Amino acid sequence: MQKASLPVILLFAIQVALAQTSMRKVVVQPNSPVINTVFHKLGDRTIQIKTFQFGTAKDIVYINVHDDEVTSVNAAKRLLEIESGLLIKVENYKTRNIKFRLAGRYYTFDPNRIFSRAGIVQTLTMFGNISEKAIIEVEKFATRILQLIPESPKCIIALHNNTNGKFSINSFLPGNIREKDARSLYINKEEDPDDIFLTTDSILYQRLADDKYNTIYQDNENAKKDGSLSIYCGEKGIRYVNCETEHGHDIQYQQMIQLVSRHAQEKEGAGETEVIAYTYRLSPAAVSYAPKSNTEIMFGEKKVGLIRSVTTDSSWATVGKLEVAKDFPLYSNMDLLMVPSPMSTPRFEVRIDPTRQKELLDPSKTVVSIRGPE
Repeated sequence: MQKASLPVILLFAIQVALAQTSMRKVVVQPNSPVINTVFHKLGDRTIQIKTFQFGTAKDIVYINVHDDEVTSVNAAKRLLEIESGLLIKVENYKTRNIKFRLAGRYYTFDPNRIFSRAGIVQTLTMFGNISEKAIIEVEKFATRILQLIPESPKCIIALHNNTNGKFSINSFLPGNIREKDARSLYINKEEDPDDIFLTTDSILYQRLADDKYNTIYQDNENAKKDGSLSIYCGEKGIRYVNCETEHGHDIQYQQMIQLVSRHAQEKEGAGETEVIAYTYRLSPAAVSYAPKSNTEIMFGEKKVGLIRSVTTDSSWATVGKLEVAKDFPLYSNMDLLMVPSPMSTPRFEVRIDPTRQKELLDPSKTVVSIRGPE
C-alpha cells in the first residue's frame, strides 16, 4: 500500500478542519452567580437568606420571600443567566409561611406581610400566637431583608406564584376584596386572570397594559396597609412590580419576567406622562353601548385619556377605571359623554360647560358619571 503524498495529506487535514469549523456552534455561556448566604437568628430558628449576584448590575433587584413559589424563581434565574442583576431569596424548606419558636411558644407569619409593624401584628394574629417579643423578632427579620436591597434601586421585581382562582386580577374588581387597593386596572380577558402584574409605578403600569397583560396600578395612598413589600415600596416611592402567575405556568412566567425586566430598564420617553386615575360609572340604560378597555377619551381632536377597565356592578351598570393625563385633570364643570358609533366602538368625549362652577375633582373620592346617548 502506497503512502499518500504530503500535499494530499495536507489537503485532507485542511478539509477536516474546515468541516469541523463549519459544524461548530456558537454557545452563549450563562452567567455564573456569586452566591452569598446570610444566617439570621429568628427565635430558636436560623433562617437563610441567599443572594445571587449575576454580573455586576445591582439596580434591578429580584426578590422571592415565599419559598414554595418555584415557578417564579426558576424563570428569574434563567433570565439572569443572560442578564445582570441581583436576586434575593428567603430559604424556608419550600413552604410559604415561616414558623419559629420563642420562649417556648410557636409563632407563624407570612414573610410578605412583615414590612410594617401593623402588617406584622396582622399576620401573627392571623396564624395564632402573638407577643411583643415576637413582633420585635419579626421586625428584625424584615429589616435584615431590606438591608440586602441596594440603595436607590431602579426597580424591585417581586417573584410570586398563586393558586388557581385564589388571587387574580378579579380580586381588584369593584365589589371584590381588593377593590380599594387598585388605582387603575387593565384586564385582558384572553389572559388567565391568575397571571398578573402589580406595580407602584404609573409608567410601568402603562407599558405593561399596552402590552395587553393583566395589570394593576396600586393605589399607593389608599391601599390596605397590610405590611406587604408592595405597600412598603409605594409609601417609600420605590419603583416596584410584582410579576405573578399561577403555579406551573412556566412559559408564561418566562415571557412576563423578560418583558418586565426590559421595561424596568427603559428610560422614560419624552412623550410619556403621569396619569390621574378615576372610577367611572355608566348608567344601566347605556350598557348596550359598553366601551372596551383602552378606548381613547378625546377633548376635541386631542387624546386626553383612556378607559382602562370595564366591568359591571350589581345593578348592571358599566363601571371601571379611567385615566386622564396629569396636565388634564377633571373639573366639576366637565361632562364625559359616550357617543355611539354604528361602525366602531363608542367615542368618549370631554366637554366643558362654562356656565357651571369649576372645582377640581378628587380622584380618590369621585365617581365620574359618564352620560350615554340621549
